[in-house]
Amino acid sequence: MNNLDFVLMLLKIIVFLPFILFLIYLSLKFGGSKLQSIQNGRYIKILERVSLSKENSLLVVKIGDKGYVLTSVAGKVDTLLELKEAEIKKIEESKQIQEYANLKEFYQKLFKKKEE
Repeated sequence: MNNLDFVLMLLKIIVFLPFILFLIYLSLKFGGSKLQSIQNGRYIKILERVSLSKENSLLVVKIGDKGYVLTSVAGKVDTLLELKEAEIKKIEESKQIQEYANLKEFYQKLFKKKEE
């Protein structure tokens, strides 16, 4: 009975793993721009959020054309500093979701990142 369970589990992995990898590929290829466009029409965007503790966090927020670094502490939000336009663009460019033309391009970029 043990060997039969093992063979069935192995068979399930062999069958479903390529299917899951294919779904990941499709979501990366076709979903990149769609996911990015969800926030593009908004006036206020949270570009980055870093938790400092359970109740404290730093936020980089874009309101209209201006960017701010905010701190959120136990229900209170304070502005720490205003960001320059170049800094905002740099942050937005780093947050772009990449789209890949094919699976080969995805693997090349993936392995290139691992080497660096």
